[in-house]
Amino acid sequence: MNYNTISLKKGKEKFLHRKHPWIFSGAFKELPQDFEEGSIVEVLDFKGNFQALGFFHRKSIAVNILSFEPVENVEDLIIQKIKKALDYRYQTEVLKNNYTDCCRLVFGEGDNLPGLIIDKYADTAVIQIHLEGWIPYLQLIADTLMKEGHINHVFSKPADKISVPHNMIGTLAGESSKTVALEHGLKFNIDWEGGQKTGFFIDQRENRKRLTDFSKGKKVLNTFSYSGGFSIYALKAGAELAVSVDISEAAVQLANENAELNNVADRHKGIASDVFEHLKNDGDQYDVIILDPPAFAKNHRSVHNAVQGYKRLNLAAMKKIKEGGIIFTFSCSQHVGAQLFEDTLRAAAIESGRNIKIMDRLTQPVDHPINIYHPEGEYLKGFILHIS
Repeated sequence: MNYNTISLKKGKEKFLHRKHPWIFSGAFKELPQDFEEGSIVEVLDFKGNFQALGFFHRKSIAVNILSFEPVENVEDLIIQKIKKALDYRYQTEVLKNNYTDCCRLVFGEGDNLPGLIIDKYADTAVIQIHLEGWIPYLQLIADTLMKEGHINHVFSKPADKISVPHNMIGTLAGESSKTVALEHGLKFNIDWEGGQKTGFFIDQRENRKRLTDFSKGKKVLNTFSYSGGFSIYALKAGAELAVSVDISEAAVQLANENAELNNVADRHKGIASDVFEHLKNDGDQYDVIILDPPAFAKNHRSVHNAVQGYKRLNLAAMKKIKEGGIIFTFSCSQHVGAQLFEDTLRAAAIESGRNIKIMDRLTQPVDHPINIYHPEGEYLKGFILHIS
């Protein structure tokens, strides 16, 4: 096929040898004004030789690379890459048992499909695109999932910043009612249409399971709780009480419903409140506190404020928790690296005046693979802290 072409400045082609899937605008001689946003382009070096093929944008990241090899048919390439992503998931332990039927099927650059997220909940796949370039291929993706992905229903829910035609939002193939998904044998109502992200935070699956090692007989506070995932795991592991705090009334209601669904509602308490205010004013002390806030840093410019937010949040928890308590603390901000997050926790620990040990470091699970050429894909950082 014939694609529009865009040329690199002399010498910039050497950066593509590192196989990073982004090309920034400064690498090009100029950004064409007549190219459609999200259109497929071939990237050429200054001599006119092919270097890569990807989605074009008049933004800081000017091209998101789909292939470093010439491509005759983009649709065939997309199908091939989705099949490889599916094969990878079904070869891991995630979907090899009867206790888990939800996972991430496609993880953007981690699967060499930049800007494309697909999550599986039981027999439903939810597509979330973060680049306009995927819009013409949404139906192709849905059809491929129906054919290859053990899926009976495909739902499209674009990221907030992406403008998608109305007929490409909602059900694209098959049909399904509201889903109850299984994760390590626990049941969760999934609101893929009105809920956050694709309906659930699958990336915390193994970290939720790890919490069960510290929950029996304990009093647990789960902040930024959304649908109560950490709370349900703690309660099923024998926690005396789990308190789910989220500023959203709808999220608290969903957490309460999940507690009912798993027969632990008698030991669960949902509170709609600002987390910082709750930590400040709640008179109770807890044995375990989970800090799983949304991304505080949406871009590089907000990193300083994000770090201050993480410090304030963790300091409040460190001061509040019982002697010998455990804190599970996370950052999902891509722009806040692991070392910076650890340094922030250290600053909070110093100010708290307490003895604090790092028991373990946590990250994202196997269905959120990190492309070795794209270290930015390692976005989830977590620590288990012991406070005395």
